[in-house]
Amino acid sequence: MKRSSVLAHQMVRKDRKKDLLVFKRALGQLGFGLIKMFLFLLFLGVLSVGLISGYRFLSSARWLRVQDIAITGVGDSMRGAVIKLSGISGEDSLLSIDTSAVEESIEEHPWIKAASVTRSFPHRLYIEVQPEEPVAVVVLDKMRLLNREGILFKDVTEHDPINFPIITGLSGDDEEMSGSLKRVATFLTTYSLWRAVLPVKELSEVHVEEDGALSVYFNELPFKVSLGRGEFDRKIDSLGRIIRHLRATHRLYKAQSIDMDYHDRGVVAFREGVV
Repeated sequence: MKRSSVLAHQMVRKDRKKDLLVFKRALGQLGFGLIKMFLFLLFLGVLSVGLISGYRFLSSARWLRVQDIAITGVGDSMRGAVIKLSGISGEDSLLSIDTSAVEESIEEHPWIKAASVTRSFPHRLYIEVQPEEPVAVVVLDKMRLLNREGILFKDVTEHDPINFPIITGLSGDDEEMSGSLKRVATFLTTYSLWRAVLPVKELSEVHVEEDGALSVYFNELPFKVSLGRGEFDRKIDSLGRIIRHLRATHRLYKAQSIDMDYHDRGVVAFREGVV
């Protein structure tokens, strides 16, 4: 009995030593892991401080300051306004310039549709400007300028050019008006491509009817031309041929209206009847 008791006691002692050894080993591994994590975090901290310090150094370096701003897309009269809107001076470093913020600032100008800013190290900044191109003056509560995309981009002021066709008759909600403006812009773009058939300067007014159809008036022609809502390319071509025929037959100034909103022909109304 005594021998069995001694053996059991020895086995218990061995198990305790084994458990203690396992615990010490686990504790050692945990400590080693914590040390590795601490060293990794320390490395990240040092690296971050180094990057921030390096960025601050480069941002303030005189050899990276802006010495030249190249602006394309606008004339000399707009160059000063673009530079002022950019907020950039000779004290700014190329590295510290937020190009997206500069682009947004420049695009606040009503005559600028879009701007693109790029760096060219070590000293040059490129600003590419896309100006607005008005194609018509729209008569609403105020007179506003319309661009090629059918978007009203600014109110007309005394300093703005207004030698463009006048757009009248617009009404309805915002969605309906937006559709009509895009239709007008599509017609004007198409019309400008047919300048050999009908001179652009002859176009005086585009009237938007209640159903969205377009009627146009010319400076020297005494009649209205109804063009409907689409197929402007075909209709303008046919209109040019009709006007040439009327002029050749000396009936041009006898016409009261021309309706081009037919599938394959135009209908001319004269004072004495319809052809």
